[in-house]
Amino acid sequence: MTINWSSIKTLVWDLDGTLVDSADDIATAVNLVLADCELKPLAVSEIRRMIGNGAAKLLDRAFEARDGLDVYNKDATYQAFLAHYKVHCCDRTDFYPGIAELVGDCFQKGLRQGVCTNKPHEMAELILRHLNIREKFSSVIGGDSTDHRKPHPFPLQTCLQELGASNHSSLMIGDSAADVGVARAANIPVVVFPWGYTKAPVSSLNADDVLADAADLRRKLRL
Repeated sequence: MTINWSSIKTLVWDLDGTLVDSADDIATAVNLVLADCELKPLAVSEIRRMIGNGAAKLLDRAFEARDGLDVYNKDATYQAFLAHYKVHCCDRTDFYPGIAELVGDCFQKGLRQGVCTNKPHEMAELILRHLNIREKFSSVIGGDSTDHRKPHPFPLQTCLQELGASNHSSLMIGDSAADVGVARAANIPVVVFPWGYTKAPVSSLNADDVLADAADLRRKLRL
């Protein structure tokens, strides 16, 4: 899909791997859950490679990596992870370079902005408020805000509806196959940053554009 940059009035951002690097805090919660089950911790670098497709899938991968599937109660472990992560989700999570300033400038220029993430809504809200940027977004849709998760189109469609946005003037900004998939399903253009958690090269995600950094997006939006 060709992006008509001059027509973009609405930006929908992914959170983890796009706006913020949250891997350290996610790793803390994963390792606390492993410790609860008397399993050894994983390195942050290992957990970073496991991130993608939501926390439940991450826990599957973590327990498999520690040969802990025999002590793995999926539902109970997921709830324990959420409890640990709620305590630690703002410890070290921070913006990628230039992102906070870019979001602020987009807001000042009158662009509508939303967040569409597979992270639980409560945690997304905590992080955005901790980083003093929540007011820049008129919609925040989490992985549990609707009956579906990305790449199903409904979360993004819900976000666009709350923003009062049209497809032809909107842009999805992400870092993963789920972000590209949800944009394709909702029929809006999508760009990706190179710094997220995708296991495949970003060039292979078939996004409409691969951004070099925040300054690259700033130039294309003509801010």
